[in-house]
Amino acid sequence: MAKWLHDRRGRVGLIIDGDCLRSSAGRVVAWISGTGVYSLDGKHKGWHERGVLYDSRNAALGFTSNASGHLPSRPGLAGEPGMPGFSGKPGRPGLPGMPGRPGYGAWSDWDLSTYFTQ
Repeated sequence: MAKWLHDRRGRVGLIIDGDCLRSSAGRVVAWISGTGVYSLDGKHKGWHERGVLYDSRNAALGFTSNASGHLPSRPGLAGEPGMPGFSGKPGRPGLPGMPGRPGYGAWSDWDLSTYFTQ
């Protein structure tokens, strides 16, 4: 079941949909494999653990409404819009192993909705 990810201000920005992350328009923007998160071209971009999405420095980018992973703080949540129609998934590249993971950080300096488009 697809779920919205909220940013540090409680606004929705991305959708977690099984083995991928989708934009608010329903396009696949990243892959999830285990706890690793990868760009569409297979580069390691962060981690997803217990409903929390972390960037490449292990700082929190976003979280689901029922997340139980580490968050620096938990903001109030904005309302969640309906789910958009989902486009098909592109071919999934081979994914490399994950790098070592640093300790948990604060909130990421990156914006949740644009992190995978940079």
